[in-house]
Amino acid sequence: MVSKQNNYLGATNLRLYGILFGAFFFISGIIAPESLLTTLQQFNHHLLSVFSGYYLAMGVIVVIAALVLLFLPISNRRLGDEKPTYSYFSWIALLYSTGMGSGLLLRAVQEPVYYLNNSPVVTNNAQETALQYTFFHWGFTPWAMYSLFGLFVAYNLYIKKAPNLLEAIVPQLKNKILQFIAILFIVLITITGVIASLGLGTAQLVGGLNYTFGTHFDTLFLLGSVLLMGVIATYSALTGITKMIKFLADFDFAFSILLLLFVAFFLHYETFFNHIFSAFYQYFIHFFEMSLAVGDYTTKGTFTQDWTVFYWAFWLAWVPFTGIFIARISKGRTIKEFLIATILVPTLATIIWFSVFASSAFEMIENGDATQFDNVFSSLFVFLEHLPFHQLTFLIAGILVAISIINSVDSAIFVLGMFSDQGNENPSKKHKLTWGIIITATALGLTALGTSDLLNGISNLLIIMALPFSFLYLYCIVTFFKHNIFQK
Repeated sequence: MVSKQNNYLGATNLRLYGILFGAFFFISGIIAPESLLTTLQQFNHHLLSVFSGYYLAMGVIVVIAALVLLFLPISNRRLGDEKPTYSYFSWIALLYSTGMGSGLLLRAVQEPVYYLNNSPVVTNNAQETALQYTFFHWGFTPWAMYSLFGLFVAYNLYIKKAPNLLEAIVPQLKNKILQFIAILFIVLITITGVIASLGLGTAQLVGGLNYTFGTHFDTLFLLGSVLLMGVIATYSALTGITKMIKFLADFDFAFSILLLLFVAFFLHYETFFNHIFSAFYQYFIHFFEMSLAVGDYTTKGTFTQDWTVFYWAFWLAWVPFTGIFIARISKGRTIKEFLIATILVPTLATIIWFSVFASSAFEMIENGDATQFDNVFSSLFVFLEHLPFHQLTFLIAGILVAISIINSVDSAIFVLGMFSDQGNENPSKKHKLTWGIIITATALGLTALGTSDLLNGISNLLIIMALPFSFLYLYCIVTFFKHNIFQK
């Protein structure tokens, strides 16, 4: 039973703040959209430049902390006494679809090709370096950011037996007002992320379809698509994790593997294996130099700020709800299993994914147009057009992108429901429905007002909000080690 002292963290307050937060940006978009966009963009740029060194150090700290925990005796402890709810396949599928699914699809070709054409550092092998930096931005660091925060929550819930989720996030923060502020901030950053995911993700999908199929879907179609995605995501969250959320994740993961195998069938394997092993070796042995942008990995121009620092801030902004969702689906696993399955396995899978798509794309542009994959919205479809059965693979890729967006939104709705329902691990349908309506309505409103411009502004806000959250994250790391490792 939840104690009365936590009542001020109750459903009404958090949902009301969520409504007010969404309404603020909707109204701002009506009254002064250009001022809002300019202010957010300038502030975001200033923060990334001032705190670039801090973000780089934060990435290293998180990876080291996760690696240390993996080899300590504490890693043999089990997160709860129950057997795991999900099979390894479904567990990994939920991680994949919630954490990075749509990004891996949309960036599969565009990002490594960009690095090939604009090498971050001086290199004698541009293809290898392009893969190396792609692994870097999508590998150990982002997954460690998700995993470590999720581990803290799971440890406090299932080993320390925190009474509810709200108490499990910052258990050492005894001041109830500060605890409420921390919880409220995590709720707001989650709302921001999921609005951006639903609105901007759907706009990207529709933009890709327009380019690929030569259609001219207008704003009305885009609004209908946002509404449909929001409704499906809300319904998915209402059914619970073990039903539609799990089904969509399994489907997404299985067909992503099939798409990967299809593309891999046309590779030149000798070149492919040379690239992947060499790039991974360089990434592994030069990880800290790349992470701090020093030595031979001092990057050209503003690359570190524009790409690495931006990515680290972006991943940090997605840590709260992704980490909490990972904690929720990992009951019954050992800490060692947890760390391996949420960092090492997805990192290796990501490396294989990008290697297959990038190596094939590199072959396509050797005697062709090097700029054909520049557009992040259409690059995957342009790439698939070079391969047989592209009408079928277009359809599969489009469905997979849509499901990945839905899975990000439904898992966020579920987590927000946990927050507003007093930390209940199985929030009531009333709470999930309310959050689904808030998120869908706000994404619809912002899409109607300014299409991708206002939604890009929300993405800038997400990056800005990552900074104060990173301070809370550091506090969680320090207190976890202090109370659970050093005091043993």
